[in-house]
Amino acid sequence: MKYSKIREEELKNKVAQEYFWIYDCTKIVGNVDFCVCMHQSQKELFEQESIFWAEAEKGSSDIYYSIVQLILTIGRARTFDKFLPPPMLGAFDGEKIAFILYNEIHDIFYQNDFNWNVTSSDYNTKEFKLIHEKVKTIIDQKTLLFNYEKDDKELRRFIKNNFVVGKFGFTKTKIDKNNFMVIYNKWLQVVKPTIAVRWDLIKKSESLIDGDFYLADLLSLENESLKDKLSVYLRKDHYELDRVLDELGMFQVKSAFFTDKQVAHTQFWNRYDRPPKEEYWDYIVERRDLLVPQDVRERKGSFFTPQIWVELSQKYLTEVLGDDWQDEYYIWDCAAGTGNLLAGLTNKYNIWASTLDKQDVEVMHDRIKNGATLLDDHVFQFDFLNDEFTKLPKPLQEIINDSEKRKKLVIYINPPYAEASNNLSSG
Repeated sequence: MKYSKIREEELKNKVAQEYFWIYDCTKIVGNVDFCVCMHQSQKELFEQESIFWAEAEKGSSDIYYSIVQLILTIGRARTFDKFLPPPMLGAFDGEKIAFILYNEIHDIFYQNDFNWNVTSSDYNTKEFKLIHEKVKTIIDQKTLLFNYEKDDKELRRFIKNNFVVGKFGFTKTKIDKNNFMVIYNKWLQVVKPTIAVRWDLIKKSESLIDGDFYLADLLSLENESLKDKLSVYLRKDHYELDRVLDELGMFQVKSAFFTDKQVAHTQFWNRYDRPPKEEYWDYIVERRDLLVPQDVRERKGSFFTPQIWVELSQKYLTEVLGDDWQDEYYIWDCAAGTGNLLAGLTNKYNIWASTLDKQDVEVMHDRIKNGATLLDDHVFQFDFLNDEFTKLPKPLQEIINDSEKRKKLVIYINPPYAEASNNLSSG
């Protein structure tokens, strides 16, 4: 906890100095604990405009109960009639801070037949429970929650982008090909633990990784996955995978739900602008290898081949085999991943590509539709360390079984590897 064992007044001072130092946090607004305003010169006669009203609690608290307490405080004094309401309400304690747009909950202040004359800090009153029941779903779905220590940079960016006079609505972090991995690492901590699957079994799977669930989230709009040929799809409140046609001609799928009614998932994605621009979609899927855990990478040989390696390898092959080697030789990348090593080759009729992961096969087929120099039936799933050659496409089997043609077969791979540090540590 960042601010532990301090009193509430000290907490408010520290949060003001740490995160809102360029604003004025000295204004007293009715009985509201904490107010953030723009600085105002004494010559200006109009009302100083608030940006944020918040409830403060020392230590670690139920931040959403604190928001309900703030609502009761504002409603009892009708603070919104005496002061211009801010764009945002919220709450904070010693470890976290939450924000919600005022217009998401303002209707609650105008309900009829409600007794506002209750102690706002008493969580056991029927009035508190009634307000909590009315706004709980809105808070769960619309609140942005930041941990001071884990989300420091994001919190500061959020304040910079959103604490602007006259601004209504949150500016979310845009996702692109440069930051999707950073967001994935945060997703692992917040969302992954709430998905009801056996991650130990997923890790042993030959075709799935936890990153497939992240891609289903990332490439989605209103919690519906958009891109075809993902291994996992987000379907509103659950994930679907292994969609197969049964013997009756009906589709069957496996489903994975959330253990917390999707609360953590919703609050996490409230911070980000999904989906990324469509121009990034293919790149992100093709770089699925970055989402593979390190130990699984080593076991499966999953590794992204840098373009400079591709160019140099093809240069060396030309020097050894001659300028026409692509027409005179057969090429098989049996650890192709998403096919990066094959970029730049021109004779698609002489190229085969296989990979252990079904998802990578789908990516290569997708790339073929977008102009990759490969043939659909020359791309296939195959474990070259364990599978029998009888599983290969027949044309490739014929090449391997023909002694003369076999002399012209180039096994062209960036093979499974082990990190140097691992080799050293294992002696």
